[in-house]
Amino acid sequence: MNELEVVKCLTGIQDESRIEINEIGWTSRAYIIDGGKIVFKFPRNNKFRLECKHEITALKLLKEQTFSLNIPVLNWTAEDNSYFGFYGVEGKPLREVIDGLSDEQKVEIGTQIGEFLRQLHGMKVCDDLKAQTLEEQALEYQNWYKKGKDLLKGYFNEVELKIIDDFFKYEAPKSMVGTGELVFCHGDLDYNNTLIDGENRAGIIDFGDAGLYDRSQDFRGMEDEVLLAAMMKAYGGDEVISKVAARTTSKMIDVLNLIYCIENNFTDGVDNIENCLKQVKLKILKN
Repeated sequence: MNELEVVKCLTGIQDESRIEINEIGWTSRAYIIDGGKIVFKFPRNNKFRLECKHEITALKLLKEQTFSLNIPVLNWTAEDNSYFGFYGVEGKPLREVIDGLSDEQKVEIGTQIGEFLRQLHGMKVCDDLKAQTLEEQALEYQNWYKKGKDLLKGYFNEVELKIIDDFFKYEAPKSMVGTGELVFCHGDLDYNNTLIDGENRAGIIDFGDAGLYDRSQDFRGMEDEVLLAAMMKAYGGDEVISKVAARTTSKMIDVLNLIYCIENNFTDGVDNIENCLKQVKLKILKN
């Protein structure tokens, strides 16, 4: 039985016009039903089944909690981690609405997210989740960069390439120093994985990178100063958050996203070569 037939069989939905296939994910394909009311994920190959297992573990943990904002609710799993499905979160990505929000609305959303993170980071979880210190993360990102940096040569001049290279070699390792305490984090919280509904209520999606990290991990994707300040206040203060590490992580990911888009020739959609190129130029080359 192919992936689409599995989705149709388990949900009872036979009308394929209600099912959208999203191929953009690095490690999995997503089948999105009725705009996100139900979502199924299938790993692209056996190598990525472990990531599916991690996300299933995270969603099971979240199902035991009651949160004030919307999160996915796990409902279908395969014993061999070849797929899983959940009731999704409706709303528009924060990326699409952030520019039209008032400061008051940003504070409201930031407060919701900060309270969610305080509860999430305080959860007691099992040891079989992925765990990574900031130092380990910096090394992993450096290795990814080394493997793909030649792809950047057609997009930057020699001076720009040296700035990017020096950033990965020297600035990033010095900045990626955390508190030493690892907590349960979303792992990839940003404008794409935060959805906002018509009542300005936030929802968090895509827990594929959830695991034990430095708490700054969940602040690196929120760059709006008003929103971020509200998150920090609701969280309980910024003294335990490494802002420098959060900003550095964000910059590294921007470069890696660009390399991934170039490698796969992504020219359409939000995460395309042009948009990723703008982020690198804005956040690394202009600083």
